[in-house]
Amino acid sequence: MSCWWWGVTNILPEDAPVVAAMPPARVPRWLWLSFGTLVAWGFWAFLPKLALQSMPPSSVIFYEALGNLIIAIPVFLYLRGRLAWHGRSVSLAALMSGMTVFAFLMYFFALKAGPVATIVTLTALYPVVVILLARVFLKEKLNRLQWLAVGMAVCAAVLLAA
Repeated sequence: MSCWWWGVTNILPEDAPVVAAMPPARVPRWLWLSFGTLVAWGFWAFLPKLALQSMPPSSVIFYEALGNLIIAIPVFLYLRGRLAWHGRSVSLAALMSGMTVFAFLMYFFALKAGPVATIVTLTALYPVVVILLARVFLKEKLNRLQWLAVGMAVCAAVLLAA
């Protein structure tokens, strides 16, 4: 019997039970990108702890911003006049930038003083804030099971951080 995932041929007795192997479903691109994001954010959350061993948080955030600029310039050049502009969205992006710097500073000062595993676990609860903001401003709703999952996530993070 030929098994597609082994790439070899197996010989089974006639009376051996055989389960037909199904080829795997195609993994959607968004799922691969999500896993890539997960790994990248894992490194993003951990690497500052190493940098903070020899520099203060304000210096680390400066070099992180410089790295962002180094990435942004080629993207800007690639877009060549196709950069979208909408006043409200640009204002929101500027607010996001300010919140990011503020969050990074708090995160880096926390990392400088505490254990990376605990700090990352606690700050990983930010989706709860997103859920609450989406409920208030976008009127998005969660069902009871989803709220239970949110509560379990909060409990898990608290237990992991303890």
